[in-house]
Amino acid sequence: MSAAEQQATNAALATLAATGNSYALGQLWETNRGLIRSMFWKWYPHHKSLADQHGVTADDFEQEGFFAVQYAARTYDPAAGAFSTWLAQAMQRQIQLALSNGHRRKFVDEDGKTHTTSADPLNHCFSLDLPIDSENADGPTLGEVQPDPAAEQAFTAAEERISSAQTRAVLGDALDRCGTIESAVMRHRFFDGLSMAATGEKMGITPAQVRTIETRALRKLRSDPKLRRWHDRELENRAWHGVGYLTWRETGSSVQERVTERLETIELNKIAAKREKTLKNEHLREGV
Repeated sequence: MSAAEQQATNAALATLAATGNSYALGQLWETNRGLIRSMFWKWYPHHKSLADQHGVTADDFEQEGFFAVQYAARTYDPAAGAFSTWLAQAMQRQIQLALSNGHRRKFVDEDGKTHTTSADPLNHCFSLDLPIDSENADGPTLGEVQPDPAAEQAFTAAEERISSAQTRAVLGDALDRCGTIESAVMRHRFFDGLSMAATGEKMGITPAQVRTIETRALRKLRSDPKLRRWHDRELENRAWHGVGYLTWRETGSSVQERVTERLETIELNKIAAKREKTLKNEHLREGV
């Protein structure tokens, strides 16, 4: 068959295939299968690493070739030139779709040329069975060190409940050492969350008296040696929470550094609270 006859046959079959004639599409595919194979072997040597990365073989290319023929038949315009020319462009399009799984991104290859590849994360993922240390195959794998958000949240919630109960018990003992009236005021204010007015009403005293008693109780708590020792231990224990590999990788800080940071944060909070109180008092004086 001459080139002219081949072109006429392709054009006729493409026209019929575009109307949904499956037999014509099959014939068009069979007629151009050899051309598609030659396209692959012209493309593959220059893009071997890209094809291997996505697992594209000659058989895969041939299957994609059928879809290229189908697309070319549906979109072919005889006035634009030979069907084989349009099929070559359709094949390039199909290759990009096959490599990108329909989700594309551009990158520059070793040859300095811009190519299109998959933007699908599944094509660029790692196995969770890979060891963290490539030189220690028996060491922990990526999967073993991946955090479980649900489990971590549940663990944190349980830890906070335990810590809160322990803190409440320690403070309760310290308040008992302050005296009956101070203990009652502090429990109403900080355990029950009552305002000074509500506390005063409940105890039969004025809000001003509540403030005086509260100030006296806080002074006693700050000088309580048992409470201070508990505070130091609690500070260190909390610093040891979450000191695994992932925490170190994300923060880059040691336990000692975290203790120092926590102390600095506490000190900064104290300074900020004093500053806020000073500004508030100045504002009140200006308003008088």
